[in-house]
Amino acid sequence: MSDDFGEIRPKSVPLSHGGSESKAQGLEQSAATRRLGLIAALGAAVVALGVVFFVVPDLVAPPASTPMATTPDAPNAPSPASSTSDSELPPYQTLLREQARQQAQDELARFVELQLTLEDQMQVGDWGMDDYDLAKTLATAGDEEFLQEEFDASITSYKAASAALTMLIATGEGLFEQAMSAGWAALDARDEKAAQAQFASALTIHPKDSEAQRGYRRAQLLPEVNVLMRQAKNFELAGESDSALAVYEQVRGIDRDTYGLDGAIAETRRADVRNRVNAHLSDGFSALERGRLPAARSAFGAALKLHPGNAVALGGLEQVTEQTTNTRIEALRQQALAAEQAEAWQTASDRYAEVLSLDGNIRFARAGRTRAAEQARAALALSNIAAAPEKLSSKTLFAEAEALLAQAMNLEPRGPKLAALLAQTQRLIEAYRHPVAVTLLSDNETQVTLSTVGQLGSFERKQVNLRPGAYTLIGSRDGCRDVRQQIVVRADMRPIEIRCVERL
Repeated sequence: MSDDFGEIRPKSVPLSHGGSESKAQGLEQSAATRRLGLIAALGAAVVALGVVFFVVPDLVAPPASTPMATTPDAPNAPSPASSTSDSELPPYQTLLREQARQQAQDELARFVELQLTLEDQMQVGDWGMDDYDLAKTLATAGDEEFLQEEFDASITSYKAASAALTMLIATGEGLFEQAMSAGWAALDARDEKAAQAQFASALTIHPKDSEAQRGYRRAQLLPEVNVLMRQAKNFELAGESDSALAVYEQVRGIDRDTYGLDGAIAETRRADVRNRVNAHLSDGFSALERGRLPAARSAFGAALKLHPGNAVALGGLEQVTEQTTNTRIEALRQQALAAEQAEAWQTASDRYAEVLSLDGNIRFARAGRTRAAEQARAALALSNIAAAPEKLSSKTLFAEAEALLAQAMNLEPRGPKLAALLAQTQRLIEAYRHPVAVTLLSDNETQVTLSTVGQLGSFERKQVNLRPGAYTLIGSRDGCRDVRQQIVVRADMRPIEIRCVERL
């Protein structure tokens, strides 16, 4: 008997998208919550449909069959259902039917996703309610067609509903952008009413948009901002820059993004600078007329600090310089010559350098600075030789000292201090020019090394010829601690012993 009946299969039903009016009232719910609700509704619908197909037939007794229905003479009686069961269709037709059913469900899901996006991000209101109702009507038609298993028709209806929602969203975004653009323009023009109206219009579409909310708040501040901006401008016209800047700062505290605020502040500051520059210039020329040159220079300098490159201030400084430079240069020249007479060469060099800082082309200052520098270098080098003559034991340093002495002998003028240094250096060079015979005593086991000479080896007695000066003897021997001895070579010096005796 089982072969006489086809398998009863539950039909998929569309997701419910009715009750959109109540969803529109609950915009505060998140999109995730709405999706969960729709999934739950879909599950409930499937369960209910399963009950209809599987449970109810078992609970309700079948109606009494007519004799004709139970007789073998009527084996092909029509089914109560008006449509053909899937089990009565060929396999390929069944597959196409299931594909159409799935495509219809996919189109419905797309519509629901668009609906969730619209209700979560926008508030339709008066601007698009008719179009929204039309989209829902198309979706409802798709539902009815789906339940009648007219899947191709339901696909068309769902697509039309999705297209209507897509167009509605695009229209809303366009209106929103238009209102926002007009709102910002009204803010820049400081048009109170227009700015408030445009941002209010934008908020009817996107009530949660942070930029629209910010624009609306700024529009509400415009009346106070406009009063203060006019007040600041009046202060500017009266030349009261400080007062104008103070009012502009009040505006900044209310709405720092006020259009033109930064430019107005910058212009006021420039005007304030111009006023102060003119005041300094007036003070400078007044001081110049009275011969108060330091005060004049200070005033012109203050003007240039506020306005670098100001031609009037630069001209004033030139006049000050013309009256003071010659006197200053002559005074510095006399100071430099006096320092040369006293052989205070560094002081003389400093005075000449001061002259050149005033005018780098003055010849006497350039020649004097060169002369003073040469004298100062020679005096320092000769003094260093006299302070450490033992360094002349080095052949290299001795040669450098001779060359330095030869150069210093040609310096002019030769004052008493330079002459004394030259004589002292000559004596030292002569004294250190000739080697001295030095006798070294050891134990024939200690290896001896002499600085600037090298290894001398082991010996009991050795004589070496050394230039007068300071040397270092180093002794080393296996099993003993090394010894190091400083010696100063002079004429007629006693023999020097060096040996390692302290055991390790």
